[in-house]
Amino acid sequence: MLRVTSIELRVVCRLCGVVQVRLVARSARPASALQPQCSVFPKAPRNERVLEHCAGTRERISLTHELTTLSRSPETIPLIIGPEKSNSGDCCVQPMPFDHQQIAAYYHRAWPDTITTAMEMATACQPSWERTSVDDRCGVLERATDLLAGVFRQRVIAAAIIGQGMTAIQAELNMCQLIDYLRFGCYFMRELTKGNSVIDGGEQAINHNQYHGLEGFWAAITPYNSLAHAAQLAIIPTILGNCVVWKPSDHSVLACYRVLECLQCAGLPPGVINFVPAEENRFLEAVCSNTDLAGISFGGTTRTLEHIWRTVGEHIHSYLRFPRVVGTGSGKNFHVVHSSANLSNAVACTARAAFEMAGQKATSCSRVFVAESVLDRFTQALAQVAQSLVVCHPLDYRCFTSALASQDAYYKVFNRLPKKEEVLPQYLFFNVCSSIT
Repeated sequence: MLRVTSIELRVVCRLCGVVQVRLVARSARPASALQPQCSVFPKAPRNERVLEHCAGTRERISLTHELTTLSRSPETIPLIIGPEKSNSGDCCVQPMPFDHQQIAAYYHRAWPDTITTAMEMATACQPSWERTSVDDRCGVLERATDLLAGVFRQRVIAAAIIGQGMTAIQAELNMCQLIDYLRFGCYFMRELTKGNSVIDGGEQAINHNQYHGLEGFWAAITPYNSLAHAAQLAIIPTILGNCVVWKPSDHSVLACYRVLECLQCAGLPPGVINFVPAEENRFLEAVCSNTDLAGISFGGTTRTLEHIWRTVGEHIHSYLRFPRVVGTGSGKNFHVVHSSANLSNAVACTARAAFEMAGQKATSCSRVFVAESVLDRFTQALAQVAQSLVVCHPLDYRCFTSALASQDAYYKVFNRLPKKEEVLPQYLFFNVCSSIT
């Protein structure tokens, strides 16, 4: 959190009955009363319970209804800038990853002038949102988590299944993770303001810590492979008093929009999060060239993250302040299987890490280091488990994993497979699926 906030230290000296206030930092800001920013300190939250969506359960029935409704009637998703909803921009479709003939949603890619308007709106709204008390800011997000855990839960899960090809349990785990992000984020924000200051000024001075957001706008560029990660990149900065321009991935627009709908129902003021799907290069060019840029939170490929750092560096002389860049690039997991390991557990965990969500998660297992003494047993067991996994339509609750997120992702994987004339490495099993059209 401290990456998206700054601290203002006010020292009040009592000398000869005259109160003098010295602003050590951010003197341009209007002075506020020296009082705690938070008065409500709830108990530490607990992790959200995972619902299993077993046959006949209330959540299964509700999810089935949402999936049926969404499959029959694709939503049209507008741009959201302040209080206004707009259908300007290039009209695009978000197809279902597992059936390209079916449309999950219609949405609009913003034009450069629309992106500029969104940045101006976020910059204009930031001072008033920052002056909102921590109690009120956290209250909005805490109400939103209650809605996500309740009436919005199956709506968002259905959007992740239809729009991103997640299975029901994968979408459920993303939902629980997002709820935890927000609940614990609000809890830790309250804890930051709990102690007025760790420095005892004695009778001659009062030391006071004041947490501020960043002047300007915050840009969030979020990935498709994790709904929880995408949403928290855009939402968490608002806890500190920042206002955000959110560009979701083209393959997660539907689910991200439903999360934002939930925030609006919880009372999020207009302009705090501006929802602007856009072509990535167009968005980056507009954001990185704007002098009011306060920070960027990013999730995606390492190449794009390097491009962001490079572009921000090239424009550093033109910014009104030094922007923060917080990003996660491409990353893959690895497993080490020792000779003393529980092989059945190692096989199960490796199969899940490697193949869940078609291996598209940043934490997907891409390599395994196995002790030679157990290598044969491990590989045979892993091959048997992998071949038994159910790969099908995610609307089938037996499905373990489904299609890749997009046609581009399919060709990227397909082109990495060895051609017939190439020498094949040793494969545990090998299967090539045709593209779904």
